[in-house]
Amino acid sequence: MRRAALERALLLHRHRNWRALVRGRDLPEDTPALNRFRKQRRVAGCGHSRCWLCHGDKLAQRPDARSRRADAAFSDGLRALEDSAQPR
Repeated sequence: MRRAALERALLLHRHRNWRALVRGRDLPEDTPALNRFRKQRRVAGCGHSRCWLCHGDKLAQRPDARSRRADAAFSDGLRALEDSAQPR
């Protein structure tokens, strides 16, 4: 569901642009459904929790971007504490 939240603004922008294009050229208004995202995935993925295509990072136990940023911030904080604790 996180990807759905992150891409909602992009999706609404594309949906508005599509509707404007259709109205401007008098085309039939067959807009893509609002629950469709890039690469034709549904909001919750394919529905199979063991699918390597949709959940490869999770199954390979690779940290996501948020976890990598948190780890980097934590190590920087520890390094700053160590630097300030050393006598000069």
